[in-house]
Amino acid sequence: MTMMKHEATLCVTDRALFAFLESALAGVFAPEDRVAVKVHMGEPGNRYSLEAEFVGRIVARLAGIGCRPFVFDTPVVYESPRHTVDGYLRSAAARGYTRELIGAPVIVSNRHIAVAGSTMTFHLAAEPLESDGVLLLSHVKGHVACGMGGAIKNVGMGCVARETKGAIHGGGEPAYGAGCTRCGACVERCPTGNIVLDEDRPRFGITWCPGCSNCALVCPAGAIKPRVGLFDELLAEAAVLAADRFKKTFAVNVLRKIARLCDCETEAGPVVAPDIGFICAPDMITADAASLEVLARETGKADLFAELHKHSPWEHVRAASRMAGRDTIVTLREIG
Repeated sequence: MTMMKHEATLCVTDRALFAFLESALAGVFAPEDRVAVKVHMGEPGNRYSLEAEFVGRIVARLAGIGCRPFVFDTPVVYESPRHTVDGYLRSAAARGYTRELIGAPVIVSNRHIAVAGSTMTFHLAAEPLESDGVLLLSHVKGHVACGMGGAIKNVGMGCVARETKGAIHGGGEPAYGAGCTRCGACVERCPTGNIVLDEDRPRFGITWCPGCSNCALVCPAGAIKPRVGLFDELLAEAAVLAADRFKKTFAVNVLRKIARLCDCETEAGPVVAPDIGFICAPDMITADAASLEVLARETGKADLFAELHKHSPWEHVRAASRMAGRDTIVTLREIG
């Protein structure tokens, strides 16, 4: 593992962010580069996902250095208007995500390239891989399966085909083997109340399972295993497989309107942290590690999302770091 410090910049204000991006983006992308701006455009009704006007200002900075940006996302696996390409485009347009308002094409696609992973085949979104570069624009918020949705989730779940999204969630679901001691750890750590203890074993399916793998992580007897692999490992592997194939990368994490739940939720719950600013970094791992460090500093909580969802986002951040052969040590500077 490469032990080195990776630099991130916290821009406290909008003015500081856009001033910083003037030079930062030009240092990564070149004129005529076709750049995918990977963004979650939000479930209909969600109040906290990134606004089209803000995304348009990012797009304008790329266009200003001669790039050819487009806004990109993939359809979702669950029942939603965003389940199909056309449905997603319509719901996105209703929120202002149109070529006229954004200043660039808005593309939703399920085209993919199959890549073999350690435990399953991942179908990676084709458009970011075919582009000259990717700008990861990620709204930081809570997530019931992995603690936090940030840049790694924006790639690991957002840059894969609809079918792979389902395979990652389903692959993290629990399967009981043998040896339950009825300690209750799995019941205590289930974020959705999906587990009950019978006379001899845990039973699943009481509510619903997001495939977070919490029960498998905490079972002291090893009686519960994920069906394919731990959710954090599957998410991280998808993200690393995709990010390793991006030709150029820059990441902006937005730490504003930090909600309890994901932008995939119509009702994302309350805002759980103060507005902090924007983390800019050369890659998804640095962006998320820096975001978690700043959140701890600003909230006074060592692991805010672990408290909320019984699942630490450091699990998938460290998994991605290990798979990328690097550490999570970050040097942070602040402007603005």
